[in-house]
Amino acid sequence: MTKRTALLFIISLCTFITSAQVTTNLYKQSDQKAVDHWVDSVYSTMSLDEKIGQLFMPIVESRNDWKPRIAGYIQNQKVGGLLFSKGTLSQQASITNYAQELSKVPLFISLDGEWGLSMRIQDAPSFPRNMIIGAIQDEKIVELYGSEVARQCKEMGIHINFAPVIDVHSNPANPIIGNRSFGENPDNVSRKGIAYAMGLESNGVISVAKHFPGHGDTSEDSHKTLPVITHNKARIEQFELYPFRKYINAGLSGIMTGHLDVPALNTKGLPASLSPEVGIKLLKEEMGYTGLTFTDGMAMKGVSTQNEASVKAILAGNDIILGVINQKNEFESVKKAVEEGRIPTSMLEEKVRKILTYKFIAGAHKFTPINTSNVRNAVNSSQAEWTQRKIYDGAVTLLKNNNNLVPITDLDKRNIASVTIGAPESNTFQKYLKKYGEVTSYQVQSPADATKIIDLNKHNLIIISIHSDKISDIASLQIPTSSKQIIFVLFTSPYNLSKFSSATDKANAVIVAYDNSEFAQMSVAQGIFGGIRMTGKLPVSSGNFKEGTGIDTEKIRLSYSLPEEVGLKSELFDNIENIALEGIRQRAYPGCQILVAKDGVIIYEREFGKLSYGESPDVTSETVYDLASVTKASATLPAVMKLYDEKKLALQDNLGKFVKETKGSNKENIRIRSLLLHETGIVSFIPYYVTAIDKNSYTGSLFGSRSNTFHAHYAGAWGRTDYKFYPDMISSKASDEFYMPVAENMYASDKMHSALLKEVIDTPLQRVGQYRYSCLNFMLLKETVENISGVDLNNFVQNNFYDKLGSVSTTFQPLKYMSADIIAPTENDPFFRKQHLRGYVHDEGAALFGGISGNAGLFSNANDLAKLYQMWLNKGEYGDERFLSKETVELFTTAKSSISRRGMGFDKPDPRNSKANPTSPGTPIEVYGHTGFTGTCFWVDPTNNMIYIFLSNRVNPARSPDRLSSLEIRERIQEELYQALDNKKNSEISK
Repeated sequence: MTKRTALLFIISLCTFITSAQVTTNLYKQSDQKAVDHWVDSVYSTMSLDEKIGQLFMPIVESRNDWKPRIAGYIQNQKVGGLLFSKGTLSQQASITNYAQELSKVPLFISLDGEWGLSMRIQDAPSFPRNMIIGAIQDEKIVELYGSEVARQCKEMGIHINFAPVIDVHSNPANPIIGNRSFGENPDNVSRKGIAYAMGLESNGVISVAKHFPGHGDTSEDSHKTLPVITHNKARIEQFELYPFRKYINAGLSGIMTGHLDVPALNTKGLPASLSPEVGIKLLKEEMGYTGLTFTDGMAMKGVSTQNEASVKAILAGNDIILGVINQKNEFESVKKAVEEGRIPTSMLEEKVRKILTYKFIAGAHKFTPINTSNVRNAVNSSQAEWTQRKIYDGAVTLLKNNNNLVPITDLDKRNIASVTIGAPESNTFQKYLKKYGEVTSYQVQSPADATKIIDLNKHNLIIISIHSDKISDIASLQIPTSSKQIIFVLFTSPYNLSKFSSATDKANAVIVAYDNSEFAQMSVAQGIFGGIRMTGKLPVSSGNFKEGTGIDTEKIRLSYSLPEEVGLKSELFDNIENIALEGIRQRAYPGCQILVAKDGVIIYEREFGKLSYGESPDVTSETVYDLASVTKASATLPAVMKLYDEKKLALQDNLGKFVKETKGSNKENIRIRSLLLHETGIVSFIPYYVTAIDKNSYTGSLFGSRSNTFHAHYAGAWGRTDYKFYPDMISSKASDEFYMPVAENMYASDKMHSALLKEVIDTPLQRVGQYRYSCLNFMLLKETVENISGVDLNNFVQNNFYDKLGSVSTTFQPLKYMSADIIAPTENDPFFRKQHLRGYVHDEGAALFGGISGNAGLFSNANDLAKLYQMWLNKGEYGDERFLSKETVELFTTAKSSISRRGMGFDKPDPRNSKANPTSPGTPIEVYGHTGFTGTCFWVDPTNNMIYIFLSNRVNPARSPDRLSSLEIRERIQEELYQALDNKKNSEISK
């Protein structure tokens, strides 16, 4: 670099030094020798036209019919950059490739993306307005947001983002800034603006703060006129300039000057963008700014009436002129001013070198054509969605919380209703509320309609949410509040709080969500139930609430997000879908649910396939499955743990102590521990249905080896179908005597229960003390629980676990509580029940016990099961309620047999026996869980704080062949999880 060149560049960074100049971070962190070399090499070849062209950045659209105009800008006026205004991702990428190919000097590609690329590009991820960002207290989230926007910019070949807006919104009547601002507090605006800009620039995209010296307190729009800021300099210094000083001192790289008349700053009727008093004396000399300076759009009415506007803008300190009305005329005007000496050549050289410097720093010098076929997927990544979720989670603001109503606790005592006003019948808010518990949903379009909902009288907690700016007659909503608790949620601008002062006064809790997006609805629902912490603070004053108001809450339940929330990458889970779909193609099952939770977050919740083969509804997250033997560990075992915790049962107790029917039998002295470990010597299986069949109703053998007129194929054999049941045990009609449902039009009596229990107790014992898995062990444990507690197993676990957990779908005898439409069918049973089972337990023994048994009978969806398993991971606590002592949970989840892989009621990995191992090879030995015959499993991993649930109806329409097991679908999916964890660990090591 020549001495003259070096001097000019120093001038570009430290113009008119009268106070400490702030060198930008991007410049300080650059390879300055490489920068200088490239700048010198390019500048030395440039003509006057090419130098002048660097100062202009026209606004263009990414349509093919704009190509001739863009070509003219590049070839005739030699423009230095383009600002895209409309189009799609692939369109803009294509035009960017075209433009960069045409230009001799690499172009600056810029974005006016105050809320991300979607502000201008229609198929890009939509991020919220800055008002929402202003509510966030964790600045790491704001920086993450900036980083993600930068990532998307890089995918699109964008070097500059005209953001953040750091205008202080101190005038609610401002017609143009509004929710583009971070709020009314200058310090809050500064912190959020800097965090966002740091996120951009740490990832190589130049941030541009706007609109200097501050557009927040105007009553007019600079797009339409020249607004006047009438405050004195002291007030301007305190409010308007405060964020810009902080931004400059933070070493950030770009500032946009606004078209504003600020008499206190000696603008003398000129827009600040054209005033040397503002752009040079104040911004550069007094405030020490050395980065790139851009004008606001020059077609705006606040500046477009000025003669020689571009010349004035350059002389006022701007480096780049945005969006002039007539590019050719403005180019010629500036060229003439240079030739006449009104714009000194030294000033031109300084600006061009600065522009080239930042082009190199931003990577414009090494343009690589954008892959237009993949750019949409690249921009709309899982990282983008996770960032959206993080923003809304961090912004939700709890303004009022009488008696700590939020997060809601004591779910078993609540009768909750949700009334949405202005939302469609199917909405994300109510969908996510229902993930946490039983919530009755109502949708109306006006407060007056809500008052007409008679059923609201039965609810003791009502969540009222406003989903439209058009709703204002909240006074007509007359819901008695003396006997009810009200949570009021505003899914609109916080300024609308002033409309609802009466409602917020009466409400027990008030939440503002800032907008009505799906992500906002997800976040608020999770915040209400404690899935996420609520930490937002109101960024503006409104109604009865002052700026800065916000009550923090704690996380007490599972939340819903993506793998990125726990440090994993979503793409590492892609193969799970392939494995699940393979199972469907191979007819291992018609459909399934898969859920993965880690660190208290459900990070994967997907459904595949249908309820049955052929024409059938799709599986959804609400589909309820017959869990089969998962019942043992999800109902019977929790009940035993509870009784143990209450010292009503000891593991060394004998069965005869609790089940009088075992007195005098070979079961009397079996210990509870042995039942849990399957070390009793009880046979693995008995043909339960034989107990109910009248042996005098048929002749010959009940089963045969081949088909005939009366035979049906069942469980690998041919069973005759011309038999009858004992009339005192089974009836086709329900009555006081026959009250236990076995199947449709099939009911059992107490005599059936007694006879079957006797069959279980009378079975021989073989190899006592050795491991033999048997459903009969848990049938006897169910009798134990019921005799100790005095209630049936279903009521015991409902009252002590499921109702409190909010596990609405988890139940025995599901048809009492839900429609058959949401229950996945199981086997088409041609022999015993002679029907296609749906909502009735598949296991024959459990069925004859009326659907409530210790070995099977429980139904659930994956989401509701996860709550129980998370309670175990939490050492007995969930939803701010203790279910079991820490000591009890640790005992039952860690204990293991000395002679088998079994745990205390749980199954466990068996890595030494690959053929018998119920888990994947990579599963830690500390894992506990269970599998189910119908095609289900769950595994809880305390080492990695992870839950894996797989639910299917693989026995639909028949139990054989068991392709789910032969294809090892469950185990292969589980192995994908551990490979994802290993990938994370390896990535951390490599860092």
